[in-house]
Amino acid sequence: MSGKNGILSAALTTAKVAGTAAAGVGAVIGGCQAVYEWGKKCYATPAEQALTYPGDELMERFDQSLVETVTAAITIDAPVEEVYPWIYQWGGTKSGSLSSELLERVFGRMSIFNRYEICEEWQMPDSFMPGDFMEWDRSSMGCEAADVVADKYILSFSDIKHPPRARGAYAIAGGTVDDMNFIWGWYFVPLKGNKTRFICHWKYYGSKDPATRFALKRAILMCGTAMQRWQMEYTKKCAEGTMPVHKHVKLYRKIFGPYHHVPDEIQNKTDATHVRDGRTAPAIEEVRPAKMADPAWPPVDGPWDIDTDYYRERIPRAIEEIKEQAAKQQAAAEAKIAALEAELAALD
Repeated sequence: MSGKNGILSAALTTAKVAGTAAAGVGAVIGGCQAVYEWGKKCYATPAEQALTYPGDELMERFDQSLVETVTAAITIDAPVEEVYPWIYQWGGTKSGSLSSELLERVFGRMSIFNRYEICEEWQMPDSFMPGDFMEWDRSSMGCEAADVVADKYILSFSDIKHPPRARGAYAIAGGTVDDMNFIWGWYFVPLKGNKTRFICHWKYYGSKDPATRFALKRAILMCGTAMQRWQMEYTKKCAEGTMPVHKHVKLYRKIFGPYHHVPDEIQNKTDATHVRDGRTAPAIEEVRPAKMADPAWPPVDGPWDIDTDYYRERIPRAIEEIKEQAAKQQAAAEAKIAALEAELAALD
């Protein structure tokens, strides 16, 4: 009897474990579906989803039935020049992901901390360029900037055949992922009335392996869609001035004093300098030239009520702003040279 009881007990234990595992798997799958349904409420219109975006050509070499696409969009009550800077300073070592940092830290175990302020040291002409590594956190996971087209779009990509150049960085892959690739772009359309249509468009190759493709769809497509909705909404709040600064930041300022941005000469040495390793030879250059200008965006036949005069007015002002910023950097360099020359003269 004891033998039969032992067998029965073992069978019951196995059944419980199997039942618990099945329930856990079911909960994960159900949870992914739930967050996906919530996240895709921020999807772009059918007309916007049907468009071809800069960077789509990088995914044309794959079987399109294995390429997943997400196109989200939101209208922001602010001009493009007040929206673009938030993505220009995006990144794990800068102002964070502008998504749910809590979920990224808890579930993704990523060291993400958002900064809901425009920071001058991340807005300089040399703060972000094609080839820079866009860290998702401080583990060297992320993607490399392919195109940085001021006030128009920023495109990043990851390709295991054309890995990022930054020290310690890597292109995302996996044991059963045969050719993991993705593009991730943020696009800006000036609308009449000083508004912006902010679009996030990304594609990834889903792998030929069915099990891997199933897992990637839940982890990237479904959960990523929800995180994307947060990013769209947070960017909107930041640009419209309704996103509150973290309470602990305000507390620190009361205790330690007001905020002063770090001098450029210190910033250039301390803010994850390795992200700039790829500037001299961006990985994208192995596929096609990196872009810093694109007269074709936004398309004139797009589904928007575009402010056609926006860039005619904005570009000259942007040039003057960059010249002013460059002059500040040049003045700092000249002051250093003068000081060194004076010291050398003293030695002589």
